[in-house]
Order: sequence, then C-alpha cells, then structure tokens
Amino acid sequence: MKNIKWIFLSLVMAFIGVPILAHCVALFCGLCVAIIAYILEGLGLGKETQGLPSALILLAVCNLMFFGGRIWSKDNAPEDNLTWRHVILLLPVLLALLGWIYALQQAGLDFYTMGSGTLAVLSPWAGIHIVNLVCQWYWGSLLIPVCSQLSFTLGYGWSFRRSFFTSRAGICRSIILFLIVIASTYAAYQAWQQKLKYPNVIYEDRDTRNYRPDKWHNELIPLQGRPELQITHNWPRMDGATAGYPLYASAFYALNVLPKRFDEDKYLLNSRTPAAWENIIKGHVDIIFVAQPSAGQKSDAQKMGVKLTYTPFAREAFVFIVNKNNPINSLTTEQVRDIFSGKMTNWRQVGGPDAAIEPWQRPEDSGSQTAMLAKVMKGTPMLKPREMKVADQMGELLDVVAQYQDTPGAIGYTFRYYATRMHAREGVKLLAINGIAPTAENIRNEVYPWVAGVYMVTQENPTTETQKVVEWFLSPQGQRLVQDVGYVPMYETLANSGQ
Repeated sequence: MKNIKWIFLSLVMAFIGVPILAHCVALFCGLCVAIIAYILEGLGLGKETQGLPSALILLAVCNLMFFGGRIWSKDNAPEDNLTWRHVILLLPVLLALLGWIYALQQAGLDFYTMGSGTLAVLSPWAGIHIVNLVCQWYWGSLLIPVCSQLSFTLGYGWSFRRSFFTSRAGICRSIILFLIVIASTYAAYQAWQQKLKYPNVIYEDRDTRNYRPDKWHNELIPLQGRPELQITHNWPRMDGATAGYPLYASAFYALNVLPKRFDEDKYLLNSRTPAAWENIIKGHVDIIFVAQPSAGQKSDAQKMGVKLTYTPFAREAFVFIVNKNNPINSLTTEQVRDIFSGKMTNWRQVGGPDAAIEPWQRPEDSGSQTAMLAKVMKGTPMLKPREMKVADQMGELLDVVAQYQDTPGAIGYTFRYYATRMHAREGVKLLAINGIAPTAENIRNEVYPWVAGVYMVTQENPTTETQKVVEWFLSPQGQRLVQDVGYVPMYETLANSGQ
C-alpha cells in the first residue's frame, strides 16, 4: 500500500504538478522577458537581439524549475524510492519528445498543419503550446516542456547525484536518459531538415511602431530642408499599402503641426492594400498610397457611385525573387507566365538544375497579386495558390494563402522597394526579365518590362488640406522624400534639384 501511494504521488507530480508549475513559471518569465524586449526595442536593438527573448525565457524557466525541484525534494524525497521517482519524472520528457517527433513527421515538417495533433500529444502543456502557437515560436512547444521537466528532475535529485548509476532503478533511469538523448538528437535533425525545407518566410507585413517619432532610433526619413508645407488643422486621414507606410508616415510627422492631444492613430492608418481601398471608397480616410487597383476594387467603387482620382507620384518595379543559390538570373516574360500557370514545373526547362519549381503567390486583392494578374498574366489562368494554417491573435487556426518561403526551388513576386529596402533578405535575389535588371535607372527609363506606378488615391472632391498634401508630394521636396525613402520618383529632375 505504501508503494502504491508514492507511485501515485510520483505520477501526479510528473504529469500534473510539474506541468502546472511549468505553466506558471513560463508565464512569469515570458512577461519579464517581454518587458526586457520592449526596452531593447526602444533602444533600437530589436534587430540585433531577435533570438534573445526566446533564449532568455528558456534559460529562466530552466533555472526556476531546477530550484522548484530542490524545494520539492525537501519534503518529498523518500531515499528508498528516489531513483524510481526519477524514472517516473523522466517519462513525460520521453513521451513529449516521441510525440513531437511523430507529429512533426506526419505533418511533413510543416508547423502549420500539426497544431491540433500536437495539442493532443502535449496535453499536459496545452497552455504553453497555445501561447507558442500564437507567438509563432513553434519549437517552444517542445523546448519548454522538455527543459522544464528535466530541470525539475535534476533539482529534485541533486542531493543524491553521487549514487547515479547504482541499483536496478539507476540502470533503468540511465536507459531512459539514453533514449531521451537519442530522441533529442533526432528532434535536432528534424529541426535541421525543417530549416532546409522552410528557411525563410517573407511576409508583406511591417511593425508600424518603428515609424513613431517617440521611438528611439525610429525609421522615419527626415525631410531635406525646412518643411515647405505645414498643416495646422484638418489633417487628411491617411492609409495605404504596407510598403507605402514609411513614405506617408515620414510626411505625416514632418508636415503636421497639430495639438499635442491630437489622436494620430485616427489619421495615420496602415490597414494594408485591400482594407485601404475599402476605407477610401467608404470615405473613412481622405487619401491612400497604393499600387493600381484590382478589378474588384474598381467594381466596388462603381457600385457605391464613388469617383476616385489617381495621382501617380513614384515609379516602382514588379519583381520576381528566387533563392540566391539558384543559378537562374533571368527569365523571359513568357517563361514567367508558364511557371505561374503550371506549364513549366522544373527549373531544367528554363536552363536551371533538375529541381521542382515552387511558385508562391500572394492573397487576392493585395497590391502584389493585382499587379501580377494585370501586368504579367494578362488573362492567363494562374495555378491555385498554396494554402497554410496560421494562428490569429485568439489562437484560432485559419487557412490563408501561403506566402513566399525561401526554399531552393522557390520563386515569388513582390515590389522592388519591399524586397530591397523594407524587407531585405540575404537569402534571395531579384531576377532580370528579358535580360533587363530592375535597377533604378531601368525603372526611371521604363526599360524594365514591369514598371508600376505608385498612386495617391482620393475621392473626386478632396478637402483643401488633402489636395495640398497631394501637390506637396509632387513638389521638389516631396519627390526628394520619395527618393530618400527608396522609391524612384516620378519627376527625377525635381528630386535632384537642390542636391
């Protein structure tokens, strides 16, 4: 009866007590590290310390769980059965590793398709898994449970570490530890394979907090000279594409001299392309900065009887990106259409290696997808886009269009400014089209085949202040800002004046 009692207590401790403690510790550590990360971001060190928050959380969890094991061992460490209790405490570690390996393997190394299965496997740590799923720190769903359980077990048996290999229980414990090492090694191999398969994901998204003047080391672009326009009241409400935000946010903070209590979040939006078009059509904003509209967006404006004015103020190039190790440096316009319509499926067909082509698309009504359909495909049906599951802020898994992942056979598309300035990646390169590279000079001269205009869009009769802002962007100072941000200005001679 006595043995049954300590075995039962050990199982409760291993599968319920330690996971609950791990949840509390991980939550506390996560909040503390989030504060540290916020301070580092404010100091302008966010990019240099990208992996630091995860490492700090893991280190803090390990240390606190170790001391938790030491404290628990003072009242719950029967010397006769201590080693057997270690065996029981180590069982969840082995089960978590094996369950993770199986779930990830079944999902083809794709984190997005293993969500519900992993929840079942890691049920004692379901809360940790959900939080990590939302934060997209997928390996945290394995590392925190395994490391917390190992640290607690180590702390629990620290006082008896010298008798590690004695007795049958010690041998059994050693066998489990050996199996844990083998499973951990294979999980590390999976991580390497997963990195090869999905090394980089490029999302057309941006943290707009980097463009606030009260943020240290912000990314706002200063004007050249004194502002030639100052708005003191009725500032126009702005919105636009992700790639346009650095431009109109820089102008917003440079040109307005509104009261300190001014609610800037009401006037400086970044809803992204589809929502920005909806906002200008419904009159929720006064001016948007976007690429050309899609057929659906034009149709929505006509249905609501809204007339829009399109004012081009910059030139942009619609570009195609591939892995930097891909030997292909140029494609023809016809080859691009054949790839994205499914006629060409192997890089060998365009003079490259014998490898499958992986074409990635963008969501419907995004600026990139609109340009792709209008400028490149021109009525040629495209392949059905790949889909993936992502977690929204509430943890719900949603099916969305899968965005570019920098695999060896990948090819995707975006705008030049976004790929080279706003979201530059070392692992990708821009392709030439028909032998013409998307350089600033080729865009300015419109030699590159897919030059696109960037527009300011307003309703037909804008406010006086809105019209002043539109005219300012076409002035020498406004065009110089366009150039300094990284776009090719519409009027190059004006942009270069005063240099």
